[in-house]
Amino acid sequence: MVSFKVQKRLAASLLNCGKNKVWLDPCEAILISMANSRMDIRKLVKDNLIIKKPNISRSGWRYKKGKDVGNPRRKGYGKRKGTKEARLPSKLSWMRRARVLRRLLRKYREMKKIDKHLYHEFYMKAKGSVFKHKRALLEALHNKAKSEKDQKVHFDQVIAIKAMGKLGSKETRVPRRKQCSSPPVEVIDVLNNAYLV
Repeated sequence: MVSFKVQKRLAASLLNCGKNKVWLDPCEAILISMANSRMDIRKLVKDNLIIKKPNISRSGWRYKKGKDVGNPRRKGYGKRKGTKEARLPSKLSWMRRARVLRRLLRKYREMKKIDKHLYHEFYMKAKGSVFKHKRALLEALHNKAKSEKDQKVHFDQVIAIKAMGKLGSKETRVPRRKQCSSPPVEVIDVLNNAYLV
């Protein structure tokens, strides 16, 4: 049996690893045993007769199983060293949430989906932790837009009704018996436009 003590030491030095990581081809034992300089070892490495073994790593599921971070197990009271606030500060979670919400508002403002007044209103609400997450903010924005649209329709209807003479002061109101049975054409057009919006 040929001893490869020197060859292993030189190969480990060249490959920048430990002696146990060095693999020597058993079929070329005589050729390897004759190599006694770094230059010879370098040549053998080039010919793949001496190889650095790959790193032994755990499989994915085994790694996840043993890992404390991101693993639902091994998180009980016995494993905890710090307080809840020390492990994940509430300020950090608030910062993350605020950045997400502010990024969304900024994007909507740049896309002209909301104006600067609405942006400021929702920015201040986001700062005051009104919205728990992005979905809540989007829902609030849609509700706001819907209510504004409804208000506009309602406002147009009120104007149309005023034009018909049903609302207003007693002096300007036309008595019922003097009103014609059908409203004028202009009023009908205003009403139609109000319902279409």
